Parts: sequence; C-alpha cells; structure tokens
Amino acid sequence: MARPRRDRIKLPPHVHCTVARGREYFSYHPYRGTRRAGKRIKLPGAPANADGTPNDNWWSAYRLAAGEITSAPRAGTFAALIDAYRASPEWAQLSARTQHEKARHLDRIAGTWGELQVSGVDPKHVLSLRDTRALTPADANNLLRTLSALMGWSSLRGWRGDNPCHRVPKLKGGDGWDPWPWEDLDYLRQHARPVMWEAAAVALYTGQRLSDILLMRWSDFQNGQISVTQNKTRKKLWIPVHRELGHLLQTLQQRTQEALADPIVDLATLRLPILRSSRGMPWTVDGFKASWSAELNRPVFARLRERRLVFHGLRKSAVVFLLEAGCTDAETAAITGQTRDMVEHYARQVNQRRLAATAILKWEAADQVRNTPRG
Repeated sequence: MARPRRDRIKLPPHVHCTVARGREYFSYHPYRGTRRAGKRIKLPGAPANADGTPNDNWWSAYRLAAGEITSAPRAGTFAALIDAYRASPEWAQLSARTQHEKARHLDRIAGTWGELQVSGVDPKHVLSLRDTRALTPADANNLLRTLSALMGWSSLRGWRGDNPCHRVPKLKGGDGWDPWPWEDLDYLRQHARPVMWEAAAVALYTGQRLSDILLMRWSDFQNGQISVTQNKTRKKLWIPVHRELGHLLQTLQQRTQEALADPIVDLATLRLPILRSSRGMPWTVDGFKASWSAELNRPVFARLRERRLVFHGLRKSAVVFLLEAGCTDAETAAITGQTRDMVEHYARQVNQRRLAATAILKWEAADQVRNTPRG
C-alpha cells in the first residue's frame, strides 16, 4: 500500500523547494532549466511558521527577489506600528539578543493582527492573543510583555490613548525559573568543577546575567568594585564586591598571574576576562551553556535537575538574599540593575514569608502565655 503523500505548500511563481537531510530549502529561480533562467536566490526559512502563520521575513525576501514593489502598510495598523517601532531609537538601544527575542513575538503579532487597527484592540483581544500560547506559559507571558512594550510605545506617540495590556494578567507558571535555595548552592560549590562554581559565584554575588559576567574583565575590577555595563539594558553599574566573592577573585588573580608567568603583573591594566574555561580560554555564551548543561547532567546533580534549577536562577537568588538581608527595593535594584517593579515582585514573596514567620512566633508566644498557670 502506497504511503499517503503529505500536502505541500502552494508556492508562488518561480519558487522551488529542495529537501536535504530531511530539511526543506526554498529559493527563487525564474525560468529554471530554460534559456531564460535567471539568477538563483536563496530565501530565508519557509513560507509559513511552525504554527501555520505566514513568515513575514520569507515573503518580504520573495517579493524583493521577484522585483515586486512592496506597498507600505496601511496607516494605523499593527503592521505600520511594528515598522515604526523597529525604526525607533528605543529599539536601537536594545541589545542584539533582546531584539532577536522581541522580534520573534513581533512577527507573531504582525502575522495575527497585521491589518488590524491599533486603536481597535481591547483587553479581551489581548487576552485571546495571550491564550494562543497558553500551553507554554513563559512564552505567553513574554508575548504579553512584548505587546505591552509595543502598545506603551504607541500610546506615547498618539496611536491610541492607553495600553490595553495593563489589565491582562500573566499566566501562572510563566514567571521563569526558581531561585536557588542556599543548601543547593552549597551543594553545587562542593561538587561542581571549579570553573563552573566560579561562574556561578560571580553570577550570585553580583546579581548579573550570564552574558554580563562572561564579559567582566580584570580592568573592570578596581577599588573593591566591579564595573558592569549590562548587555541587555546598557545600564552602567558599580557593584561592591561581596566578601566571599573577594576571596574567590584573589584565587582567580593568583591563577591568572601564574598562567602569565608573572606573579606581580597588574591585571587591572589588562583586558583579560575574569572567568575562563579549564583550558584557560575566554568563555563564549554558547560554549559556557554547553559546559554547564554537561555539568548538571552528571549523576551527582540529579537532585538539582529534579528541582529544575538553572543558571539564570542564580540572579533571582541574589535578589532574594538581598531582600532577606533587609535591603530596600532601591538598594537591591542598584545591585542587579533590575526595574523597581521586578524587585517589588520578589519583595512581595520575601515579605510574605517574613510576615508569616513573625505571625507564627507571635501565635506561639500567645499560646505560651495562655497555657502558663496563674498563681
């Protein structure tokens, strides 16, 4: 019995699909195989996204290759708004990684609402869009954040008078990864390879993202402080070195000086990375992620895998420990570079635990007084 053929995508004129190693590749090649054959032009990706929505990047490349004149999107539509947002100075100030992540959600918004008027969207429509990603709560919440940023940008420029995302709640379970409890951090310190714990400790005691700690150099470490320009937000921070981090940096300094065969070289004058691999090479983000994944897949770390603890959770741990130590929201934000709203979100959780513990102590004290014999 013949195997049923899968329905193929209906391709526009002069577009051809080839399959290599199970993957489809598309190209624009007018009059292929004839004397009139033109130049073959590769097209990026596929005509449709995984969910069936049109891939705007692919269709734009096709129209350009075919020499079509692309008309500007209608005024007031989401397609026009997204084009304007991507041409704005606010967009230009975002890091390349953040632009890449937001672009994925903007493409989804454009594919769904591209021809809709920005002024006509209500919270119920935002809720429906959020729920299209309900099976992946974190992605749904990131889509909502991107849309909210877009709508906030538009409201300041007269596209509409309000932000319809403000009344739409985020999905539970989509707040990202949990912070590391102290006992798990201590377990990691005892069992991880030194280069892995060193990176984890720098992330914990500075409260910074992986991409930022890997870029820290000895020239950034002076007078008991580490200077950081966050890759994502471009914020400039000066972070005092925690006592435990200071001990670790002394060890790393000594190791680096020994590797340079010069025990008295002033590392602050050199733009050498503070963190390096076991081979003495600077880390790349992808290289570190691969090594971290391999480390956490060791049998000794089964308990950490079961708790779904990830590297980014170390940054959350820093926030929680700062708040539990009695730091204000402003003091905590000064270390991590997060917004006050984000810090307040963690503060509510920490304060709940603190208030609950105080309440139980008062309850127990009241029971003791009640049960004490009078005489």
